[in-house]
Amino acid sequence: MFKSLVRVVQAVGTLLLMAFPGPALDVVHGAAIGEDAALARRIDAYTKPLLARNDLSGQLLVARRGQIVLERSYGFANRELGVAVTPETRFNIASVTKPMTVIATIGLVLEGKLSASDSIARWIPDFSKGDSIRVTHLLNHRSGIPHESIPDSEMTQPMTAAGMVEILKHRPLDFPVGSRESYSSGGFEVLARVLELASGQSYAELLDRWVFGPAAMTHSAADPDSRTILPGRALAYVPGPRGLENAPLQDFSALVGAGSVWSTARDLHALVQAIVAGRMVRGAKESYVRHGHLDFNGRTGGFKAWALWDSAGAIEVVFLSNLASGAPDALKRDVLALARGEPVPPIEFPTLRAEPLATSELRRWEGDYQIENGPHLRLSMRNGVLYSNDWVLLPTSDGTMFSPRDYGVVRAVPGPDGRVASLDWMQGRDHYSAPRVNAP
Repeated sequence: MFKSLVRVVQAVGTLLLMAFPGPALDVVHGAAIGEDAALARRIDAYTKPLLARNDLSGQLLVARRGQIVLERSYGFANRELGVAVTPETRFNIASVTKPMTVIATIGLVLEGKLSASDSIARWIPDFSKGDSIRVTHLLNHRSGIPHESIPDSEMTQPMTAAGMVEILKHRPLDFPVGSRESYSSGGFEVLARVLELASGQSYAELLDRWVFGPAAMTHSAADPDSRTILPGRALAYVPGPRGLENAPLQDFSALVGAGSVWSTARDLHALVQAIVAGRMVRGAKESYVRHGHLDFNGRTGGFKAWALWDSAGAIEVVFLSNLASGAPDALKRDVLALARGEPVPPIEFPTLRAEPLATSELRRWEGDYQIENGPHLRLSMRNGVLYSNDWVLLPTSDGTMFSPRDYGVVRAVPGPDGRVASLDWMQGRDHYSAPRVNAP
C-alpha cells in the first residue's frame, strides 16, 4: 500500500509529446469454461485461509493468452441482505480509472482537440497558475494540484467535473508547477474537466467512445453518483475492532477522472487484452506495457482493484474487491507465482492479544507520524481502540500492532525518553519508517 502511495507515477505526458507533436459467511462460486484444474487447486488452497478469516470478497479472473482459465466470485456484494458477489457485480475500481482518462486524452490529441503542451488556462482561464499548468503536468502528477480535493469524510454528495474544478481552482499548489512528482487525483479531476471542455462531450461520453466501446466493456459506468440506480453495485466493507464494518459513506463521483469508474473483472480483462493487443488508440499500449508488464492498481474507501499482465506466458490476473483488507494485496504479490506453479509460502499472521491494552499504553502510541515521501499518519485512541487515521490497529501478543487493512505489522521504536519516537511499519518484505513529527 505505502509503496503505491510513495511512488505511483504514470509517465505518459512525455510519451504524448513525443508521439503526437504538440466468519465463514463468505461464499465462493464460479468456474471458467476450460478451467485450469491445477491452477484452481493452487488458488483455492491459497485463498481458503483468507476466506476463513473473512478477509476476502470480490472477483478474481485469470487468463492465459487472452483466454479465461479461472474465474472466482468471493463473498458478498451486500452482507446485510446476503447478496453474493457474482461475475456481474460492479465494483468501484478507484485509480484504475486513471488509465482510461489517459486513453481518452490520447484520443483527443489524435483528433487535434488538444495538445499535451497546452496550458489548462486555455479552457479554465481563472484556474490559479493555470497558464503554467500543462496537460502533460496533469498526466505526470507534476502539476502541484493537491492529491485530495475533498476529505473522505466530506465526500458524500454527488459531484461533477465542473464542480470539482470550482473546488480546486483557488487551492494553493503543493509545490511549484513541474518541480517534482507527487501523486495527484486532484490533477486527474481537473484533467477530466479539460477533456470535457476540449471535446464538448461529458466524461462519461468520452469513456464510452474511447474506452468502453473499443474494448467491448459492457458492464462499466464512468461516473455514476450515489443517486444513480446501478444494477449490481457492491457495497464496501472495512475491518473494524470486532469484525467487518460498513465502509464510511462516500460518493465516488467526486473522483471523476481519477477514481469514479465502476466495473467488473470481465470488463477489465477486456480492457487489458485490448491494450496489450494494440486495439486501443495509438500510444495506449506504449503508455502501459513496460518491459513486458502491465500493472494497474487502485484503492479508495472499502474498494481495491488491480490488474496484472506478464508477457512471460501471457498471464493476466484481475481482482476487484469490496473489502479493504490486506488479502487483495497479498494475492497480488503472490498470484503470478501461483499461476506459474511456483511454490508460495502461506501467509503468516501475528497472534492477537487476548486482553485489551491498558489506556496508558495506547496513549503512548498516540501522535503524528510521517512516512518519508508518503502519507501522514495520525494515531489516536477511540473507545479504547487505536487507529492510524481511519485504520484500526489491533494489539498482538508480542507488543506490536496489526493492521488488518494491509496486513501490516507496526512496531513502536522508543526514543531515549521511552516515548515512541517512530513507527516501523512492515508489510511483508517492505519496511517503512515513520518518525514522530508532533507530540499528541
